[in-house]
Amino acid sequence: MVAYESDELFPFPRDVVWKLLLDHTDDSLITRIHPLIQQQRTVSRSDGAATVDRRIEARGRLLPSQWRYRYRAPDQLRWEIVSGSGPYAPGSWMENLYSDAPGGTRIRSRGELRITVLPFFLPQRPVLARVLESIDAEDQRYLRG
Repeated sequence: MVAYESDELFPFPRDVVWKLLLDHTDDSLITRIHPLIQQQRTVSRSDGAATVDRRIEARGRLLPSQWRYRYRAPDQLRWEIVSGSGPYAPGSWMENLYSDAPGGTRIRSRGELRITVLPFFLPQRPVLARVLESIDAEDQRYLRG
């Protein structure tokens, strides 16, 4: 696993960020937010938690994985990979803390991740950074709609 930390400004107010985060657990919307997620099915949902099965395209293959979301709106969200073939290894997780900031929402993130489909000779850390930047850009495109 690779340790990851960031502290960034997301250029939308926190209420908009939380709608986006909840849209990630909506089976009909997630494929519009992140096109590499080809399918999603909600396994369970309760107050402050959701578990979803996903099929994500990675390196020309459709890989199954199960994700668990735990959230305490509007301050905290944690996701973790419960099981699956990739593209993230089971046990990978990310925790985000949200606060209001001039110009948007401050997001402080920390986690431990590993990409399973990455060839052994490519370093995890810079690839993870690029993947997470791409995911952030997809979130922003969706919100600008």
